[in-house]
Amino acid sequence: MGKEFQVCEISHSDCRKVIGEKLKSKDFKVLDHEQIPFSERNGYLGEHCTLRIDIERDGLEESFTFFVKAPPRSQSQRNFLEEINGHFKEKSFFNKYCPKLKKHGVDILDGAVPTCYHIGDEIFIFDDLKALGYDTLPSRAPLTVDCVKAALSASAKLHASGLILEERLSFRLTDEFASEVSETFYSGTKSPERAMKSCKEGLRALIDVTHKPEMKIGKEAFAERVLEGCDMQKVYVRPSTRFRNTICHADPWTKNFLFKFEAGRPINCVVVDFQTYRYGPPAQDVLAFIYLVTDRGTRDAHLDDLLHFYYAELAANMEKYGVKDVVTKTEFFDSCDYFKRFALTQTLAHFQVVILSDEIAEELFGDPDKSERVIFGDGRRDFVVTVWQRDPIFRQKNSEIIADLREFYEAQLTL
Repeated sequence: MGKEFQVCEISHSDCRKVIGEKLKSKDFKVLDHEQIPFSERNGYLGEHCTLRIDIERDGLEESFTFFVKAPPRSQSQRNFLEEINGHFKEKSFFNKYCPKLKKHGVDILDGAVPTCYHIGDEIFIFDDLKALGYDTLPSRAPLTVDCVKAALSASAKLHASGLILEERLSFRLTDEFASEVSETFYSGTKSPERAMKSCKEGLRALIDVTHKPEMKIGKEAFAERVLEGCDMQKVYVRPSTRFRNTICHADPWTKNFLFKFEAGRPINCVVVDFQTYRYGPPAQDVLAFIYLVTDRGTRDAHLDDLLHFYYAELAANMEKYGVKDVVTKTEFFDSCDYFKRFALTQTLAHFQVVILSDEIAEELFGDPDKSERVIFGDGRRDFVVTVWQRDPIFRQKNSEIIADLREFYEAQLTL
């Protein structure tokens, strides 16, 4: 596509600013720049591309690449992003929260979140992590235990950053970052409400196609509990009065973690996309992440180990900055029990969209009218049933979460 391809408007002065930030110098000349399309979709609430900038420095020509993030082209998705305040939240994370950490000597997020070189009215320009050796992994395949631990380690740094800052300044983040960390996805605005209504229709479809007469909970009783769980999400995402809160990512699915490998093993993980970050207990992220990126067999074999691993990482990161016991192990595991229903419900909602095959995703998002009907309208039920019939991976992953959720509610019947 070459020069004809454009995700957004990027000016010569934008490129000069980006390179200046990258090199910490003004001694260069921008020769040219080009936006290069990705070969596959990289997310659902934005358009993305690689930006190549050619410069001359010290008589030599050099090229640098960056990751560009712009608003979605689809008007309905753009409206959704605006209503959840996504650009403002991500802008505040990099323009306000990260500098606040640095100002107070907390460099814990270095290497755990990407470097942002430019924030415009609508666009972000970040380091090109793929050029630095990082990979995004497919959301349709479960992550290995090593990758899960690498991502939990990065998440522990994010969560620890807020706890450390609060302890150093003797305040709560909501004192200074109230609007930035406020929950917006479940705020009741028009597009999120339409999306939730559509999601519920998808859940009903999944319950219908998985139900068997011999199950302990009848279909309607199970559906009632699952839909009630959807309504309860807005309660779970409020800052807790029982557990200690901190910065949470709030959208911890596979594509928001990039991994660097050495000899086939992950040696680092970077967390990306802060359009929905919020203030809440760490377990909210941890449980949601584990259910979103693992399969049932991995959880059965490793869940307890993964939770202990995460807690050790969280405690170790805080101790480096002289902070101890602000989240005890008992509190963390109690909060994991509390957020299990939240995590299961969020996973089942996400799996209706984020684990689609490339072919089906292109059919959906390549057609604005269809994506509008499926994501925000009355087309979700038929879509879910059709994908269930066509796609064995979609069928398997949703079946596993439905089974986990059913067992969760069955256990409550015996209490």
